[in-house]
Amino acid sequence: MKSLMKIDRIIEKIQTALCMILFIGILVLGSIQVFGRFIFSAAPPWTEEAMRFLAIYLTFIGSSLTVRVDGHVSVDILITFMKNNKMRAALFVISRLICVVFLLMFLPASIALVMRSGEIMGAAIRIPYSYIYLTVPIGIVMMLCSYASTIPKLAKQYREGEK
Repeated sequence: MKSLMKIDRIIEKIQTALCMILFIGILVLGSIQVFGRFIFSAAPPWTEEAMRFLAIYLTFIGSSLTVRVDGHVSVDILITFMKNNKMRAALFVISRLICVVFLLMFLPASIALVMRSGEIMGAAIRIPYSYIYLTVPIGIVMMLCSYASTIPKLAKQYREGEK
């Protein structure tokens, strides 16, 4: 169990580092675009598309990190007013399992999207859109792994009244 937790922490650190790199990439490319637009009156055309692609990857990797801290938007008003901690924990687990079921249902369609988009190329950056759409199944798998490690930990906190 300790080795799984260690692997989970390593994965979380890798995800955090990737998000930081992607965000810094967006900042650098945005700065190049603004600098080019205002100084040279012409920005490189590829920076806008590159920022969009980086933002897509950042969104899906960041979603996995958000699952880890239970930061996704949810309506927890019922859990807030419940007094029984075991019922609160059960309701928390049920609501998160619904998210897991949705992700599992969405996964095959995302893989099909990647398979169908192999021929389409980016306008300014000539890379296949399948590389961009690949972030959807990757993000789903990362979110599922995050739910697997987070649900037991947070359910225990609800059960013990810490949350």
